[in-house]
Amino acid sequence: MIHVSPHSFINIVRELYASGVRGLLLSGGFRSNGTLPIEPYLDKLRIVKSEFNLIISAHLGLVTNRDILYCLRGLIDIVDYEFTLSSFIVNYVRGFNFSPERYVKSLVRIIGSGLRVIPHVYAWHPEINKDIFREELRVISDFGIEEITLLTYIDPFKTYEPIKLAKVVESYVEYARRVFPGRIYMGCMRPGYIKSLLDPVLVSRGLVDRVANPYYKVLREHPGEIYDACCSVQLDHLVREQFLVRKTYKAPSSE
Repeated sequence: MIHVSPHSFINIVRELYASGVRGLLLSGGFRSNGTLPIEPYLDKLRIVKSEFNLIISAHLGLVTNRDILYCLRGLIDIVDYEFTLSSFIVNYVRGFNFSPERYVKSLVRIIGSGLRVIPHVYAWHPEINKDIFREELRVISDFGIEEITLLTYIDPFKTYEPIKLAKVVESYVEYARRVFPGRIYMGCMRPGYIKSLLDPVLVSRGLVDRVANPYYKVLREHPGEIYDACCSVQLDHLVREQFLVRKTYKAPSSE
């Protein structure tokens, strides 16, 4: 991530664009109420969006201000939304002093503004049980959202048994595929030490539609397309043209 200020934003984007960058993610620091301080950047975003052919996604956090959300239409392409109904995540991990219902309220406002939102939910976290995961998927589905990104918690202090953790994550993703009617993406947040066990299973069983930063053997053994882009990016003609790295094909068998 590159630190920017309202004063430096346009020049930094110009430099990035000149170097070949065609997509940006706007993220925090966040305020104590969980919102991204994006207001000083609205005019700057209008300039860079009109001047450059960029895909822009944002971690808006818990923005509920309708005026701000409507201003962002046409300025950002994706809202990557860290959704949760876990009090533990809200109060102890993120340090907020309010209930998870705030996440539902914010999601409703973002959807109502017409912005394309991709909820991100934990397919595994040591403090989240399957009941919470089930309710998160239900709420997202009831709102008519057709895409989700699944995350796997990365513990900075502890390494879990790879086979056991991969199996647990697989079971959660399998459940999501069973009950969620839309597209499912495995996000880049997952421990590297389970990729060799988890990624081939997710792809071979068709449990996900995309995998971010997949284990290298998945690219070699399963046909598909590789994009140098976030898994939330919508694959229209422009994106395919700008971000497609190559198509992969399964090597012919020697047998």
